[in-house]
Amino acid sequence: MAEALLIEVGKSLAVDAAKALVQSVIGRASEEIRLAWGFRDELEKLRRKFEYVEALLEDLCRSKQAQQSKLVDAWLNRFKNVAYMADNVMDEYAYEMLRRKQQLRLKKSDGFSIKFRNCFTLSSNTTFFRIRMSLKVRQMLSLFDELDVEAKAIGLSQVEVARDALRGTAFINTDDRSRNQAREHASGVDNTNGFVGRKDDERKLIETLCVSFNEVDQLPMAAIVGIGGLGKTALARRLYDHHEINTHFGDNKVWICVSENFNITRLLNEMVEALTSNKGDLSNKDGILRKLEEKLKGKKFFLVLDDVWNEDQELWDSLRESLHKVGGLPGSVILITTRNKEVPNAARAVYIHGLEGLTPDESWDLFKHKVFLNDVSDLEEIGRRIVNKCKGVPLAINVIGCLLKSKQRSRREWEAIETSELWELPQGRNQILPSLLLSFNHLPSPSLKQCFAFCAIFSKDRVIEKDILIALWLAQGFLHIPSSETRKLTEEDIGDEICGVLLNNLFLQEDEIKKGGTLRYKMHDLVHDLAVYVSRDLLLIRDVKGQRKDGDYRHLVFTSEKDEQELLSESPEAKTLRKLRTISFEGVNSRSWWIYALYLRTLVLRSTELSDVPSAIELLKHLRFLDLSYNPIRMLPDSICKLYHLETLGLLDCKWLTKLPAKLDRLVNLRHIMTTTPMYASKGLAELKNLQTLPHLALDDGVQGWTIDELGCLHELRGEICIHGLEHVQNREQADKAALNRNDKVIKLTLTWAQNREETSQGNSDEDVLDGLQPHAGITSLELKNFYGKTFPSWLMNMTVVTSKLIGGNPKALTNLTMLKLLNCKNCRTLPTLGHLPFLKTLRLSMFDVETIGIEFYASSNPGNGSVKAFQSLRKLVISSFPRLTTWIVPSQEDASVCPCLVHLKVQDCPELKSIPALDCESLTHLELHRLCSLEFLDILKVCTGLTMLHMCGMSLLTCLPAELANCRNLQRLDIETFEKLVSLPSLQSLRSLQALRINSHALTILPDDFFHGLSSLQELTIYGCEDLERIPTSLIQCTSLKKLWIFYCEMDAIPADLSMFRRLSDLVFSSYSVTSLRSMLEALEQLPLLRVLGIEGFRDEQQLGEYFSDMTPFLRLHSLKELRLLGWSEIRSLPEQLGLLTRITSLYIWFFEDLEEISECICNLSSLESLEFRACPSLKCLPSKEALLRLTKLRRLLIFYCPLLAESYVKVRGPEWQKIEHLKYIEVDDEEIY
Repeated sequence: MAEALLIEVGKSLAVDAAKALVQSVIGRASEEIRLAWGFRDELEKLRRKFEYVEALLEDLCRSKQAQQSKLVDAWLNRFKNVAYMADNVMDEYAYEMLRRKQQLRLKKSDGFSIKFRNCFTLSSNTTFFRIRMSLKVRQMLSLFDELDVEAKAIGLSQVEVARDALRGTAFINTDDRSRNQAREHASGVDNTNGFVGRKDDERKLIETLCVSFNEVDQLPMAAIVGIGGLGKTALARRLYDHHEINTHFGDNKVWICVSENFNITRLLNEMVEALTSNKGDLSNKDGILRKLEEKLKGKKFFLVLDDVWNEDQELWDSLRESLHKVGGLPGSVILITTRNKEVPNAARAVYIHGLEGLTPDESWDLFKHKVFLNDVSDLEEIGRRIVNKCKGVPLAINVIGCLLKSKQRSRREWEAIETSELWELPQGRNQILPSLLLSFNHLPSPSLKQCFAFCAIFSKDRVIEKDILIALWLAQGFLHIPSSETRKLTEEDIGDEICGVLLNNLFLQEDEIKKGGTLRYKMHDLVHDLAVYVSRDLLLIRDVKGQRKDGDYRHLVFTSEKDEQELLSESPEAKTLRKLRTISFEGVNSRSWWIYALYLRTLVLRSTELSDVPSAIELLKHLRFLDLSYNPIRMLPDSICKLYHLETLGLLDCKWLTKLPAKLDRLVNLRHIMTTTPMYASKGLAELKNLQTLPHLALDDGVQGWTIDELGCLHELRGEICIHGLEHVQNREQADKAALNRNDKVIKLTLTWAQNREETSQGNSDEDVLDGLQPHAGITSLELKNFYGKTFPSWLMNMTVVTSKLIGGNPKALTNLTMLKLLNCKNCRTLPTLGHLPFLKTLRLSMFDVETIGIEFYASSNPGNGSVKAFQSLRKLVISSFPRLTTWIVPSQEDASVCPCLVHLKVQDCPELKSIPALDCESLTHLELHRLCSLEFLDILKVCTGLTMLHMCGMSLLTCLPAELANCRNLQRLDIETFEKLVSLPSLQSLRSLQALRINSHALTILPDDFFHGLSSLQELTIYGCEDLERIPTSLIQCTSLKKLWIFYCEMDAIPADLSMFRRLSDLVFSSYSVTSLRSMLEALEQLPLLRVLGIEGFRDEQQLGEYFSDMTPFLRLHSLKELRLLGWSEIRSLPEQLGLLTRITSLYIWFFEDLEEISECICNLSSLESLEFRACPSLKCLPSKEALLRLTKLRRLLIFYCPLLAESYVKVRGPEWQKIEHLKYIEVDDEEIY
């Protein structure tokens, strides 16, 4: 029974695929007929043949008997091959028309020679080409006649609707219905998924992660286990966003979708990307770990690994070992989700949480939330029966709920779904959920199904950018604007509506982590399985088990180099390659055999280490989508400009590529050029009339380069415009021609001038140019860099632009702005009025020649008796590098409201600023004040009672902290650094939430006895550079949660002799200036069972250093010690030999030894050493011999900072001593990765 059902489903999918193909080709044929000359009649016959077959396929859908025939299978396959051939013929014709159009354009400059040359070029000669195309079309017609005979032989021809179609009376267009429904779905998407039946699971896991694991030092792991669709990821996401998790781990959270690619380097790279917001593209594991150490050392972190399948225990152990090196605090946790019950055991999970299906009542509650708003009585009985078929699986309930909601509560349609035979499909592991297949079958058109099936090209858990997805659909010819459409739409608009339908049916889900405002999608694993299943006859993913490798595939995806090697060993025939329409090598190094796949529409070569694009790429005449992103390409061949069909060119993060091809203007079909770095372009950009996505472009002063006025010809531009080199625009007249104010589809604008350029009359030019580049009123993000004018134009000063003169020139405010950055405007003496912008969330201002931030900053005029309401939505404000700023005032009215939603305020490098006003910012949680040398008061602390992070440094005049600091009872981190006159600090006993405290003040002499009283939550304490500090208060012993204690460059005995109350301490650095106290301190360290990091500072000379290390017994008793830091002084030229006895340590740091000249070979006895770092050792010039270094078999990392002699000898241009260290896997010098 199940097998028969699967066969029937397969036949239905094949028919739908054929119907979608027919609709695509009919659209192409109609367009080419309109343009054809010489063989218009043949193309018209071909179009009518396709209409006939479309009607025949419609009848075939209704006939189960026909579907069950193997003869029909064979006929469908032959028909699809003929249809693809016909599509290729029409595409070839369209290519030739584009080529001829470009030749005619060029003829103006090279008239006679081109005309003479074309007469003797067979492919260019009109007569020969017309004959060749006519023969190909007749061949297609002949093949269709054969198909017609075969159809009659198997009983498919006696269909009334088909005969009508043949007579031209019954053209069927199914796209109208699908698009109408798409609009309805897109406008009514309900993104509020009910979280039903999981409260107990949530409570247990929160308690485990935040309480039970809080003191565990071995990086414990918890696992959520259950079958697909139960909501493991949803529960994990709920935990990830939970307020208790946020409080416990702060910002140190990382979410990674793992799937079947459990590659440790990839996982660590993704952690770097998540924590730094920069793409983690390091290939060296040690380099990645260093980046992670910078972000996570001394902090608790929460790592979620979603959808894990790895059962290799060694890989799990390797991951855990790597993460231990990061130096996170005890209480750091890993949470995994998996369908595989063996994974938690392999991962050595401490806690396994089995997730069960929902109860019948919970299932019904979830269904009601999805389908009904109010009354449910009329359909409750049938609804409950359908819900029971979902067997408590939330994904199945949600999907079937979305489907039934679209049926507008029609009992007949609900009953048809209830009685569908698809419910009888098996539901074992790796089987398709019946509810998913039902929902897919009910998608309103074959083209929708075709678009969904193509999503299988993406790997599981891959984040899919919406714009790229639509461009891929467009490249395959899936998106068509019906001839009956009355609205002015683009194919991208059709794609947007299709995305709406797929979202509403849960085939796509919006990714919660947005980058740069780009809308991104994900697919549930089971939905991805469905996409692979329904596309299995057309798409081959080389590593998917169970797929036949010898099928009649049109799309090919490689996931490893091994896949390519297997394919090449199979020696695919040319005719096989010519069937391919898609090849994807994302992340897989490839050879260039793909140039023989002549009918490709899509070629993805992302992250393949491609450095040279072969010039033979011009052979791929049908190519529409070419992605070369994340490759070390330095130049694109000119031949790429012969790909006249090309619509999308991806060049993201091609860091070495600085210039686009010179003949880019010939690619008139280009719609998207995707870049992340500025590139130069040749003149002719204005010819790209279809361009929607503009690359990051740089202007130059050459006569061959593109000019700013060309933007005025690109009316389809949308999204973001980013222009560099605006100093090359001479005046406002040139800038006006860019017509930015007339393009309302552009929502982000970045304008950049060169930095550090000569200032002659350039400032006046900047003002005129910016005046001409005013945007339209709907802009949401505006960024200016290196503007050297003395004042902004009026539109920016008032944030009001003038609309096109064609419609009256009415002024409109830039009310849609959410982000504004005005950076390095060093000559500007007045700030624009910004407070009235209602939706502004982020504001960053830097390098202004401003003396006062006054009332005009908030409102354009005095409101009289009315109160000022300014910056009502602002969440982040950065004021940076205002060298002349002395005064900052706010409106004085009692009922004034300024920045009521501000969360993050950063003020830095304003040396003349005397005070920061008390803004209306009770919501403020992060306050950073850096290098404010004249600041005398901190009035802002009087109202910032909700602060969780306060960082202050470089306050030269402040002698004390305000008493109001005691009101910041939620403060978790407090940094007080580089205070030259701060003599004392108040007690902090009211800051009971404080977890991290950092103090650096040269003048500090005393801390009150009760300074640490009540700080039981304090986990990190750093006091350094306080030379006059007399002592550390005894109340320090109350900080029993301390895990990191650094007290150095302080001339006192700082650490209490009894350390037994600090049993959680894992990281300790201290100073001492007597051997006796150091000895007693070392003996006291035995009371710290978790101590992993030890740093010692205060060695004045070699004698003291030698005496200290004369007895190594106390060191050898520190069994948990893994990292040793030695911070030295002058007059020490060598290290003691006894260091070689510390064979357990894995990391050794040698810092600030001014006279250290060489490193003894004793350190080569450190058999466990993995990382060695030298910092600020200016006299150091020699390391041990290569033979000695080779004894350090585990040494992987060598880091050198501010050691010029050492760098010169060993690293710089592969110095004379390079051969001693070339065997190491990772070498870094002055923050630059060398090897």
